[in-house]
Amino acid sequence: MSGAAESMDKMPEGSLPLKLPTLDQAQRLPVDLTALKSLGIFGFDSIDPRSRSFNLIRARLTSLHRERGWRLFGIVSATSQVGKSYMAANVAAALSRNPRYDATLVDLDLRRGSASSQCGIDADVSMRDYLDGVDTVRTPPAYAFDGQRLLILPTRAGVVRSAEMLAGVRAQAMFRAMRADAQNSLYIVDLPPVFANDDASTVMQRLDAYILVAEEGKTTKREIREATGLLGQERLAGVILNKYRGGLMSEGYGVEDYYNRGYGYGADEQATE
Repeated sequence: MSGAAESMDKMPEGSLPLKLPTLDQAQRLPVDLTALKSLGIFGFDSIDPRSRSFNLIRARLTSLHRERGWRLFGIVSATSQVGKSYMAANVAAALSRNPRYDATLVDLDLRRGSASSQCGIDADVSMRDYLDGVDTVRTPPAYAFDGQRLLILPTRAGVVRSAEMLAGVRAQAMFRAMRADAQNSLYIVDLPPVFANDDASTVMQRLDAYILVAEEGKTTKREIREATGLLGQERLAGVILNKYRGGLMSEGYGVEDYYNRGYGYGADEQATE
């Protein structure tokens, strides 16, 4: 191993190997399912019919865990504003209702910090502080809603050197800790859009599989082909067609989502290529 590679595996404060926080160690937040639903989070409520789509996706992920041992799942899109973070938060919430698994939502969309806004979390300390090497933040800060089993590792939006942070010592320690976690621990990782920068490609080298979120009438076939070609089709767990109006009984998964209504998109190629 070269000297440069050795230095990447050492943290000055000597905190490796990293021990990720547990649900019991998370900062507790009051839960208000009505308020969460107003933000578009339905996955915590199995009675709400709007959670059905996320239950189906949950079943797909747990099946892949049983069949292939996959535990670390990225949620990604080709471009921005197609409901990627909405999907990540809801799938993670649905997973947390299965008592056989420990579910964690990790926000690595470092420039947008989407999980915080999706879940209504005002994170004074977040993933950015941990990854940026803040001395007082030795582990990724964790949050959880009272009465819920989902561990959330959020970040705050901002202009950051995300590529350097995701390739840094602390990020690599976190990925190793995720990999070393118990076999019933499933991670949903909210990633930046594939074509925003190379962050998604960098992180996917450390994950098992990914779900690609597309939006009907916005995401093009070309974008889907190029995104899956870049990330690798062998690790593609599925493509979710957001705002799909044809219903769920079709090829693949569709999610009829009104949460992201109103987003604009300036693509020159919309429906058919």
